[in-house]
Amino acid sequence: MKYFLFLNHPKGKEVYEMSTEAEEKVRKYFKSKDILKTTLEIENKEYTAYIDYELFEKEVNFDCFNCTNDCCADSPSFLKDKTRKFIFENIKDFNKITKNIDIVEELGYEEKELYDELNLEEKREIIQEVEEETEMCFYGYRRGDRATLCGIHSLCLEKNMSYKEVCQYKPLVCLLWPLEIFIEDNENTLYITLPDDFTNGFTIEDYYTIPCINKEFSLTNIFRKKNPIGFNEEKYIPFIESYKETLINIFGKEAYDEIKNKIESLEK
Repeated sequence: MKYFLFLNHPKGKEVYEMSTEAEEKVRKYFKSKDILKTTLEIENKEYTAYIDYELFEKEVNFDCFNCTNDCCADSPSFLKDKTRKFIFENIKDFNKITKNIDIVEELGYEEKELYDELNLEEKREIIQEVEEETEMCFYGYRRGDRATLCGIHSLCLEKNMSYKEVCQYKPLVCLLWPLEIFIEDNENTLYITLPDDFTNGFTIEDYYTIPCINKEFSLTNIFRKKNPIGFNEEKYIPFIESYKETLINIFGKEAYDEIKNKIESLEK
């Protein structure tokens, strides 16, 4: 079993392979829950999917514009050819947002060297060096108020693209975070859940101090010291509502409705 959203991570198996212990916990967890079995088509490939649908009712608040957490730590995926072409065609605007070309030149590289690396995405030495120097994702940037945002997403919005179009350019892992998706080694079957109690032992990262999915932590004085605004308790809404557009664009309207109907059936 592997971490599905990291199959395309530049570090490969080092990131997407699961430990035997974590895999056993996933299997045990999904056997203990009421699970929705369905079929999903993601990026033109069909999967059998087991969805931990009850957690889609969990209250979340993705208030990225009022958060100083650095969720975008590194570029977690090779880019699609379509995205790479989009960045090349708008490289000046991309640099205006991220300052990446300026940084690369400051580090002693030629602009062409960055183009070559972005085009091939094999060595990624320059990209990695930029990430190490800035301590953030190569495609991310920090706004004036210290909120960390996605440069690819922002570039799409600058070009007046719809959210549906954004979903065609932005990496899948970035669109679907913080969903945890596991895939069988045959790569035909998915198991989908959302971090909840933060102690289940099989999630790929520690989510406890991530306020958007842990309302309890967002109300602590520790968090409020760094984030005095935003993340108001009343703004937390069910994940199925908060991520409606994303789920429809990635999983499809039929799958979204299926999950929604299962949740509503619990309330009757």
